[in-house]
Amino acid sequence: RNCRLLTGSFMLQQTSRLLGRAPARGFAALSAAVPAFATSPVDHDIRRPTEFDPDEHLCLSGPSKVHSLGAFGLDAKALNVADFGSTEPFRLFTPACVDMLQTERIRFQDATTFRNPPFAPCVQRGLTHYSSFIDYLWSSPHLSNLLSSIVGIPIEPHGMALERAHVNVQEKKMDDELAKGGDDEAKPVFGWHTDSQPFVCITMLSDVPEDARGGETYVQKADGEVLKLQFPAAGYSYVLQGSVLPHAAMPALNYERVTMITSFVPSSPLYGENTDLALAVNYSNTEQLKDEFQRYRSEYLRKRVSALKLLNLDGGGGYEKMLDEILKDVEHTRNSLKVFSQVFEEKSK
Repeated sequence: RNCRLLTGSFMLQQTSRLLGRAPARGFAALSAAVPAFATSPVDHDIRRPTEFDPDEHLCLSGPSKVHSLGAFGLDAKALNVADFGSTEPFRLFTPACVDMLQTERIRFQDATTFRNPPFAPCVQRGLTHYSSFIDYLWSSPHLSNLLSSIVGIPIEPHGMALERAHVNVQEKKMDDELAKGGDDEAKPVFGWHTDSQPFVCITMLSDVPEDARGGETYVQKADGEVLKLQFPAAGYSYVLQGSVLPHAAMPALNYERVTMITSFVPSSPLYGENTDLALAVNYSNTEQLKDEFQRYRSEYLRKRVSALKLLNLDGGGGYEKMLDEILKDVEHTRNSLKVFSQVFEEKSK
């Protein structure tokens, strides 16, 4: 949801001063049952000294093909969202960058790994709290500018650090039965779903064999047809408007599949978004997750309330519609915290 259709150039100029992020940096110790995060931010100069360099680590040529929402049979104007569906996989990170990402995630795997989530043998969470390289990479304005140009609106990394550099580790699933049959017999490791965050950038970190079977992301069109996105090699990424397009992750049948996912949100407060906690509470430091969510949603709501004044000054209408959206945002935030509490209580039994 957003008020893009209700704004003009004046609004876009005025709202630029509202932008900027204040990501939560609070840390809380975990119980012995789950990995422990640092109780305070770790100084970058005592972490790995290798520095992120956009010239050395990023490939900024962009994708060769971008699919609009129209290509998926959806009307962006009716949905009040950016007319962007997905890219084809494209090289985003250099081999040197991939090597560094792998080194860093393995270096901190004991502190960041959560096992047995619903969609992978294990995930890694909170890497940007430990690795300055990963933190600086996903915070890079060079990267945000490239992805914004692809999507068609200004976007930025999600304000919750736990929604940046999330890693899925999926072991190969080949067995005798699947080896005899076709790939179509494989069941998704994460079935059809949409995301609560608007945009995701998904990057392949592991090598892809020439005879790779499976590992695709299926994206569904309005008529039921499926677009299959397959990584050709490590360092390739694709961008998806996952909050609008149903998608499913297929198992890698004969290779280990390690992917890194970072969520992005619109920079302008005129665009709404619906991050929730229903899934993340199952594989996150719960104290930290709740703290980051509350900080993020508070700042998100503050920016949206501030935008009301500009809508009123613009005189083009839309004030009441924006106010209605903000009230829904407040209710969504409240409901997300209720779900968080219910799941947390159930897990604690």
